[in-house]
Amino acid sequence: MHTPVTQQQPKIRCAILGLGNQAFEHLLASLNHPAITLVAAIEKNTDIWDKAKAAFPSLNLQCFADLAQLKASGLAIDAFILALPHHVYEGLWPSLMEWGKPLLKEKPLGRDYQEAKSFMEQSQAAGCGLQTAIQRRQHPSYKFLANYLKEQRLTPSEVHAHLHLGKGQENPTTDFDLGWRGDRRQAGGGALLDAGYHLIDLVQFLIGDFDVVSATLWDGQKADNGLAIEDRSWLTGCTSDTWLMVDTWIKGESDGKGGYLKSEQVMLLTSQGKLTASREGVWLNEQKLFSSDREWQHAMHQQLADFAESIKTNNWQNDVIWDQLPAMRKIEEAYRLSSRY
Repeated sequence: MHTPVTQQQPKIRCAILGLGNQAFEHLLASLNHPAITLVAAIEKNTDIWDKAKAAFPSLNLQCFADLAQLKASGLAIDAFILALPHHVYEGLWPSLMEWGKPLLKEKPLGRDYQEAKSFMEQSQAAGCGLQTAIQRRQHPSYKFLANYLKEQRLTPSEVHAHLHLGKGQENPTTDFDLGWRGDRRQAGGGALLDAGYHLIDLVQFLIGDFDVVSATLWDGQKADNGLAIEDRSWLTGCTSDTWLMVDTWIKGESDGKGGYLKSEQVMLLTSQGKLTASREGVWLNEQKLFSSDREWQHAMHQQLADFAESIKTNNWQNDVIWDQLPAMRKIEEAYRLSSRY
């Protein structure tokens, strides 16, 4: 009997805007991806072009200085991946809308709630599907934890989440230039908006919506004044059943060598005891339930697969997308509360 040959769907051709560190992670995730390929990069710093091409020769990347050059080239693309500094999108968004292509945008969705809402509304009006890139939802250990909570029907009484980036030195000999990230207007915020966005989204992923009760932000030894870029934030929130604490720190605990320890973990108190999860695995009390590779390759790969599925089905209604405005609202409320102290 003759078996019909299934025709493989062509890969979705993407152009990536920006060639910073995050963009290189997307490029790596796209290698041999079954649904997506990266065919173009838009980066005004032409010195980086050769670095990207040398790092990923199999992609045969075509590089352009801006969107106008890409359009003039006639190269066919199906979607954009956006990995630019936060402040650039304000001026760029109208041009992106003219393309009418789906967008995968690195977090945050906007520098504040109003900008995020505006981006989402403009995208909807232009027919551009919009998805925010939040890798922790796709990381195997956190996916296992979310499924375990549902399967066991567990509602935590407390959730404690922390993300310490381990950046910097205890006694730096020179001041480190933060560039655009050191400007509140351009960056929108510091530790909470940047790294803390991951934790807030992760908490939403695990337990659902919550209310912000209080927030304290610090710039070194100084409390938030509404202008400085915070390097640490504490956010307290609650649901009807759960209290939660989110701790984000650019530095971290001392490593005893003049630097700081990188660390991340979620701890949940449940009727079964203490559940803890990190990128290495999930534990119930002292018993390891699940092991995982801490690296991002699988999560980034799955994120592209989810983006491709949204494009193919034209379905932009999943939780990853709709949780982003609530996340922005919580961050904005935290900044409002902290500036009052």
